Amino acid sequence: MRSIEAIFGGVLALAVLGVALFAVMNTNFGRTDDPRSNASANTTYSGSDMTPTLTSISGQDLICECYDAAFQLAGKVDVVSPEYRTGFQQCRARGGVDGGDAWTAGWNARLSARPYEASCRAYKRRG
Repeated sequence: MRSIEAIFGGVLALAVLGVALFAVMNTNFGRTDDPRSNASANTTYSGSDMTPTLTSISGQDLICECYDAAFQLAGKVDVVSPEYRTGFQQCRARGGVDGGDAWTAGWNARLSARPYEASCRAYKRRG
């Protein structure tokens, strides 16, 4: 009777170890979304990778770029997503408080009852 218990106990221990190894292998411990690595003013999205990447364009208004990027992303991901956090951090790093406020306003504009009335120009007039 003890040998059967030992066999089942060993199988259970191997199963728990397998689940733990799977969890460790699929966890990203390093931070890959450093907001300082990209100098941003234009946001691009490609297919399944929806992480906002801001690239510098001369003559572009950073406030409107942040607003528009958040407006576009709001329809695709949730507010607790890493894409939202990365975009916000990039805009905040480059534009200060105004850049972060523009990102938040663009996000909220998309989720409002009347997103067709929302634009960066209207946002700037309110401020």
